Amino acid sequence: GINAEYGGSAGDSVGQDAGKIGSVSSIGRDSASGEVQSDVPIEKQEPVEAEKSESEDEPDQNPLERADKRKAEGNAFFKKKEYNEAKKCYLEAADMYPEENAVEKSHCYQNMAATSEKLGKPDDVVQYCTKALTLNQKYVKAIQRRATAYEKLNKYEESIKDWTAVCLIEGPEKSMKNGYMATSDRVLKAYGDQSAKKLMASRKPRLPSHTVIKSALDNIHMRDFKATDTPDSLQSIGDKRYIQILSDIEQGNYSRMADRLDSALKENPVKFLNQLRCFRGIFAWVMTDYATAISNFDAVIRDSSSLMRLKVQAYIHRGEVYQLKGDKNRALADFNHAVQIDEDHPDAYLHRAQFYLSLEGLDQAIKDLKKSIELDEDFPAPWTQLVYGQYQMARTMTPSLLNEVFSNLSKMEEKFPKVADVFVLHGQVLQDQRNFSAAEEKFNKAQRLAPDNVTYMAHAANLKMMAEKNFDSAIDLLQKAHEKDPKCDFVLENLGMIYIQKQMYDDALECFKKALDLVKTEAEAAHLSALRIGIQCQAEVCKEYDVKPVSMSDIQDFSQMTPAPQE
Repeated sequence: GINAEYGGSAGDSVGQDAGKIGSVSSIGRDSASGEVQSDVPIEKQEPVEAEKSESEDEPDQNPLERADKRKAEGNAFFKKKEYNEAKKCYLEAADMYPEENAVEKSHCYQNMAATSEKLGKPDDVVQYCTKALTLNQKYVKAIQRRATAYEKLNKYEESIKDWTAVCLIEGPEKSMKNGYMATSDRVLKAYGDQSAKKLMASRKPRLPSHTVIKSALDNIHMRDFKATDTPDSLQSIGDKRYIQILSDIEQGNYSRMADRLDSALKENPVKFLNQLRCFRGIFAWVMTDYATAISNFDAVIRDSSSLMRLKVQAYIHRGEVYQLKGDKNRALADFNHAVQIDEDHPDAYLHRAQFYLSLEGLDQAIKDLKKSIELDEDFPAPWTQLVYGQYQMARTMTPSLLNEVFSNLSKMEEKFPKVADVFVLHGQVLQDQRNFSAAEEKFNKAQRLAPDNVTYMAHAANLKMMAEKNFDSAIDLLQKAHEKDPKCDFVLENLGMIYIQKQMYDDALECFKKALDLVKTEAEAAHLSALRIGIQCQAEVCKEYDVKPVSMSDIQDFSQMTPAPQE
């Protein structure tokens, strides 16, 4: 589907499918509730005689018959919920079975795990299932039960590996049909969330990819920050430095920008104090230094001398920070404040629309985007967002809108012939409609207009994969993009996805590892963490259990496997 490069996150995300690539899901699920049944049936044997005590064993019974009988007694105790007695019988039966009856022994240990599960002892469940699996490696019931226990112990990585084994042993068709992957997704999400929190808590602020910074600044009306002054006409050193900083930002020179803004703020700026604060907040935001970002935006909002247009920008960008932090209520409150204090500012409506797009509130988003365009029809950002929103609506709710989408795409190209994002969006729509040759023309046009934007190269590579299944050409293009901008996580994720297609798991994992070090939000980190562990577990399981990996074509068409939307 369309990748939401333009601020919305309503597009298809590979994070939704991480489990489908990497692993797994659950066996023994109740179809109505979706919860894993705690009472996966124990292995049943026909009783030789009903519930006799050991002293009543027939003297001519062989060891196998005595073991079967003791196990049947355990089953009877289990049904009566006398779990300790059942566990004792299973242990005795396991000891009675001859060594050559490894499968029967494994059933006893799995049943002991079932009693431990009923007794609320997940550590014991893991222990007994592991014993069962040393005797019967592909014993799916034991793998599934151990996976459930690992999840209860918050050992998500171990749980994911076991669910991966279940899925690969059972096969993709049965795994999908029986809902096994639903459990995979749940455990992968828990792992991703846990890993992302740890990662982002330890992350030190750093300047991201040039592409990321430019994308953020392209959504801002720079006229709010314009200055007609020359450095010589200003008294304050801080104000003089602002003129140079503004020039560098407009030229795309972002090197050491946070340090330079801090230095200017210390030099007692007078005229451009709040402009510097806004920029410092924006650069802190793209560096994921959310505390510094909020502090600077707060200062602009509290300053009674702050220009109204700068207060609007402060509310907008503080709202974006809250949104990235997952605080949707505060985010929406700030976007609403921006609209309230200046009903004629196009950015206020644009950024609130992006918020609605992220929640798939298409009607409200489109309304705000049309208002933004009405206030400034020469600003390209709301146009691309509008057509993106309209296309999502056409795909999901109102197919009749498709003609309007293509009409607006043509109008945008006429109105903004030098804006690369316009041609990329057009290319994505054409690709989604499987008009590959026309999509290629649009992506090539975007690359000519903005040769330094490596995300456009990534889109072209994805097109080659979808249209031609040309792995080598796509990999070559993405490697060139990575060389041009090593800090672009979007490129690394796309490259990793293609390596998965080629079953080059080590290379894929290396890409995801590098991308994790570059992501900007906790949501992106969670998505990539889940994807990485899913692929890692699949590789380990294939080797350990001697099973074949699940290919993308076994699950779904590659066209739906696009990386997570860029913020």
